[in-house]
Amino acid sequence: MTPPLPGRAGTAARARRAALRLVRYHRSGLFALAVIVGLVSGGGAVLFRIGIDSWTLLLTGAEDYTEALGPSQGILSFAGRWFVLLAPVISGALVGPLMTALGRTTTGHGVGGVIWSARRGDGTVAPVPALASTGAAILTIGGGGAVGPEGPIAELGASAGSVVGRALGLPIRSARMLTAAGTAAGIASAFNAPLAGAFFAMEVILVDFTVDAFAFVVLASVSSSVLSHHLLGTTLSLSLPSLSLDGDAQLGWVALLGVLGGLVGIAFSRCRFLAADWCRDLLDATRLPQWARPAIGGLALGALLLAVPEMYGESSAVLGRALANEYTTTALLALTAAKIAATSITMGMGFVGGVFAPSLLIGGTLGAWLGSLVAPTPTGVAVFGVVGMGAVFTGSARAPMTAVILIIEMTGQYGLLTPLMLAIALATVTSRFLTRTTIYTEELRRRGEDIDDPVGATIVGRATARDLMHEPPAVLTASTSLARAARIVRASGSTSLPVVADAGASGQAEGSEDGPGGDDGAPGGVAGRRRLLGCVSAVALAQAALEERRGQTPRTVGDLPLDQEVIDASSGTTAVLKALVDSRASGLPVVEEAARGGRGRGSERALLGWVDQDEMVRRLYRHQHAALEAAQSRTSLGSRTQAWWAHRRR
Repeated sequence: MTPPLPGRAGTAARARRAALRLVRYHRSGLFALAVIVGLVSGGGAVLFRIGIDSWTLLLTGAEDYTEALGPSQGILSFAGRWFVLLAPVISGALVGPLMTALGRTTTGHGVGGVIWSARRGDGTVAPVPALASTGAAILTIGGGGAVGPEGPIAELGASAGSVVGRALGLPIRSARMLTAAGTAAGIASAFNAPLAGAFFAMEVILVDFTVDAFAFVVLASVSSSVLSHHLLGTTLSLSLPSLSLDGDAQLGWVALLGVLGGLVGIAFSRCRFLAADWCRDLLDATRLPQWARPAIGGLALGALLLAVPEMYGESSAVLGRALANEYTTTALLALTAAKIAATSITMGMGFVGGVFAPSLLIGGTLGAWLGSLVAPTPTGVAVFGVVGMGAVFTGSARAPMTAVILIIEMTGQYGLLTPLMLAIALATVTSRFLTRTTIYTEELRRRGEDIDDPVGATIVGRATARDLMHEPPAVLTASTSLARAARIVRASGSTSLPVVADAGASGQAEGSEDGPGGDDGAPGGVAGRRRLLGCVSAVALAQAALEERRGQTPRTVGDLPLDQEVIDASSGTTAVLKALVDSRASGLPVVEEAARGGRGRGSERALLGWVDQDEMVRRLYRHQHAALEAAQSRTSLGSRTQAWWAHRRR
């Protein structure tokens, strides 16, 4: 009988399955997703910028308070110039409850959280905490917090990619790529720098420079930039006259600026985290609830703004004036130190924002300061200021390619490419020589995640034997008969088993030879602490059984020579693998020293678990299978056509 023809529902279902296969396993579908994520991230960045400008305008009466300074012309005008003391407190009173209620996340916030998710996690960035972080950053920056927009907008863009990836059930590699694409799109819109956004995602988030990664992030950055250009315009972030270095002789001063930039970038990173520790200890001593801390911290930030109002928000106008040589040499140094202090206090007190933009201002004022000493002309100050921006950013973030491209895209100063590359290279060397972490990865290190650890990127990472172990297939006691031991070994499927002291022997903890299977010797778990005597092999049991059949005295397992090769519970993965290879055993017991006994071979050791080669092979298989899935998603129309043609010709 002919089956009925499928109706519209069946056709639609097949179309949906085909579409899902396309976006999950084919480049063309994944690239289309990157464009969609870019548009969503670009829209979020535009709304984010509108939110910051609106909150700033409401409180100060200007979209950028540092353009005019002076008393507020907004709703806080009644306070005169003292409004800078109120604005951070009001914003903090809103930020605290918002982040406490909606901002909790296991991955962390900002760029650091995105790095962890894209490199160690499955690419998931929760959307609700990301939205809460974005809203809190609007309140922070608009309320005078000396931070930048890139952290929250990177998180928001990554969450857009994460939502799309999870909704479609993408493989982990593709989900991570979409997360990075969303970050690239957010950075591209925030700084009007599409290529810098793409390189930031590859250099900082993924550390992946493959062709596929480049295509992913560039498509997202371009689509995001196109949208933001239509909505916000296409002007350069910094409008400067054409600049060039006045002779190659000044390259020596540029080199000095590169080293100084690396040092100041490191100092900025350290101050940011030292301030976080100091603020946490201080607020812990007051026993204030978490939701109230940003409001109280706003008083400290307001006091600094009262002394240096140029630190309000992103301080975009201050950077422009510094590059235009409108500050004295002393004022430039003071602004450099003040921005480091203001950003550190803002982040330390529980406000939300990024450190990308502040590092550019710190570098601009530092470079302008050096320029005012060695090339005291408006052009010379601007040249060194622009170069300093890239040097300090690189010193803190250690992203040299991003720095070069970002500064060129922000300023349009292609004539400064050579000195910029020199300074950024030296800043990178200086930063790398003095510290392993960056301003982004230091946050992860402080919570126990060394994201740049090469061992951590392996199949099992830095797991210990305690992390890798499982319950032994079965456990024998010293009094077990040879015949019974042989049955248990056969049932366990292992070539050797641990032997523990009999229950109550020498006052030791109980042990058992049987698991849930009872007398049949099936593998199973054993509760309680067990004193390990050693391991008996299937070969030793067979030889003993043969001798017993020849008329020798029947013996128990405890009478046999036992292997004493063990693995300490604290041993690292490398030590575990070495022990398995050297012993050539199918598995080894994991032990820790008992409460009594010394450290010699005869000391009492408590049996905790078992590690075996089979489990390592299974881990390798899972890793290899995931890599195979990723490889299948990297096919192309040309390769599939060639494979089809080769198959047809057979």
